Amino acid sequence: MPKTRQLLDSVTIRPGMAATGEIVKGQSLRIVDVDGGQIGDFVALSRDDRTEHLDCTYTNWANLGWRWKQGATIFTNHMNRMWVISDDPTGVHFTGGGFCSNDARRLFLDPNDETKGCRDCLEEAFEERNIERHWLRAASCFNLFMNIEYLPDGSWDSRPPISKAGDYIELRAEMDIVWALSVCVIPFEINKSDPTPLRVDTYGSSSAG
Repeated sequence: MPKTRQLLDSVTIRPGMAATGEIVKGQSLRIVDVDGGQIGDFVALSRDDRTEHLDCTYTNWANLGWRWKQGATIFTNHMNRMWVISDDPTGVHFTGGGFCSNDARRLFLDPNDETKGCRDCLEEAFEERNIERHWLRAASCFNLFMNIEYLPDGSWDSRPPISKAGDYIELRAEMDIVWALSVCVIPFEINKSDPTPLRVDTYGSSSAG
């Protein structure tokens, strides 16, 4: 019989905002690019141990590359299995870690800029969940739909996302997790056009229908 699963929760996140949630082992998150061409900064912590977080560096080591494929495992800083990429139609994301921030905007764009970056939004989202902001780690940031190419001369090229309206990445939890996602507001080559929302759908474990 075909397997079915229940939609447990759905939240739409506007540009310049962040949201958090919890998920238990066996459930799945589907992060949907609602209108296409939008990136988001995604982080995750073990629900039971704040010191354990998604780690892009160790995941790159474990997968022998920085372009994670469908079916790849995402590891923590303790090399425990945290997520499996169960579905990923675009397959283009950045795994180098780090987020934009107001500090970065004032350095690179305008010293008087007061716009919050993804780091600032994620810190506020953590605090709303009573998680101190120092638990937000740059190495934990998985830049969804971000299109970066490493070039032979050692530089990199920021390109518009290839994601179209309705494209998504789906992650299956391998432990109990607290997650957070911010929607980037940088409107030039990082995003295709003016920033647009992302949606996070939480699904229960599959069962025989």
